[in-house]
Amino acid sequence: MHVRHPLLTSLAAIALGAAAQPGLAVTWSHVGGYDTNGVPKTLVDFSKRIPPDLLNEIHTRLPESRDIRKNDPKLITDDLGANITLLEDAEITVAFVYEGAGYRNSLGYFTFDPANTPTSASALNPKVMFPNFSLPLLKFGDAVELGKFKAGTAVGFTVVADGWKGSGVNPNQPASMIFHTLKALNPEPPGANNLNAHTVLLSKPEDELLVLGFEDMNRTWSNSDHDFNDALIAIKVTPFSAVDRSQVQSLTKEVKDTDGDGISDDLDAFPLDPKRAARRFYPSATGFGYLAFEDNWPSKGDFDMNDVVMAYRIIETLNAQNEVTDLKLTYEITARGGTAQTGFGIHLPGIERSLIDTATTKLAIGDRAPVALPAESGQREAVFILAPKLPDLAKTGERWPCSFFNTIDNCTRRPPVQLTAEIHFSKPVSTSRLGAAPYNPFIYRSQRGREIHLVDRPPTDKADPKLFGTGDDASNPAEGRFYRTADNLPWALDVPEDWKYPAEWNDVADAYPDFATWAESGGRATENWYLGNTNEGLLFQP
Repeated sequence: MHVRHPLLTSLAAIALGAAAQPGLAVTWSHVGGYDTNGVPKTLVDFSKRIPPDLLNEIHTRLPESRDIRKNDPKLITDDLGANITLLEDAEITVAFVYEGAGYRNSLGYFTFDPANTPTSASALNPKVMFPNFSLPLLKFGDAVELGKFKAGTAVGFTVVADGWKGSGVNPNQPASMIFHTLKALNPEPPGANNLNAHTVLLSKPEDELLVLGFEDMNRTWSNSDHDFNDALIAIKVTPFSAVDRSQVQSLTKEVKDTDGDGISDDLDAFPLDPKRAARRFYPSATGFGYLAFEDNWPSKGDFDMNDVVMAYRIIETLNAQNEVTDLKLTYEITARGGTAQTGFGIHLPGIERSLIDTATTKLAIGDRAPVALPAESGQREAVFILAPKLPDLAKTGERWPCSFFNTIDNCTRRPPVQLTAEIHFSKPVSTSRLGAAPYNPFIYRSQRGREIHLVDRPPTDKADPKLFGTGDDASNPAEGRFYRTADNLPWALDVPEDWKYPAEWNDVADAYPDFATWAESGGRATENWYLGNTNEGLLFQP
């Protein structure tokens, strides 16, 4: 910190004048008279000139019980930023805002020449404004008029911690409990940790007010919370232009927007990138959802829903206009219980292929270097094939039945195989146009046209429409009905959280007794079928 008024280190040990010397009684001077409770008799009502939400604003800047050294250490400034220096003649009024102290503090002010800063507290001669700065004796807006001051004058403030003693301010208050806005005159040792600072001065120019917060406890003591809101006053300087505010901090925290996108840095996930501002996660930032496929469509098959099982997490990156700029799709091949050659892809309905930035759209498999991921040709909308031969990525190298990948309990467990696709758009797209995650994932079996999707998700342009309505399938494309049996049973599942899938050859409806009710109701009943009521013996144990 640059100290504008350097003072000798030994000042911390200088006695703080007669008012601070134990055993040297002093008669405090006052702005005006006060009653037996220490309330000034000259109070004026200033409440209508202070915004009613001022205290909330202050507590946002100076939160209760939050150490200023961790919360915002830059609020502690040198003397020019902690005292009021007048550039022209002005009148000053000081108003009570709040006190949250255990002490019955006394507050005063003093004046000095900023070009000749006092080097001894005995030279301050503070005048007491509020002998007993305590609730409920004082209320919001109770004010004391200090009068007129000449240009070139500096006005500082003093808190006598626990100074009110029932009939007046303690004339023998020890030096360790008297604090000033000139921090070199305070009892704590000076240094880089600023423990001898006891006040924060903040500016609220839109209301032409200053706010001063006090820390009323010796900051070398273990019970000091360093929150600087033990006593709070609002200061009205008229005209407000008279105040030298060049070093005074703002009550409203400075909004820094480095990339100029309209999102403050503290809220911007990409503070240096004007084209990106936030991330949205599905199903969560740390968890995975699960996609499970039965690959026998249009026949029902064994319905164990483990022919392909993929854990997934989707990250959408948005700009300041809440438009999506790019996607990060992470899939983990968790299980492969099918013997047929299958592929895995993702379709983005409503997103034309022309909206894909082909130069930056990449796919990484495991720890391999990313490679270009082109949108599939022959499609009107963006479709990406992430694994054209999925079984080749999930091999066990063992004989049947352990040739299955993580579906037989007595076989070796295999780590999942990760696929990471980063899809960038040539121009941002609206969230409504993109639709909800997980979009339209699918597998295909043996031939490209034999696609298998989640219930009612549309096929891509390469799907073979002649397969609809054959076998056990009861799709009706004209009605937007796809990939359901007549009883609404699906060939693919999306479980938006951690999930145990059935072991090989175990029907999912047997493993999860509530599943059939959920499926047959069209998803309206037993929506949490996967959370309980399970037959653990039928599930693959990871």
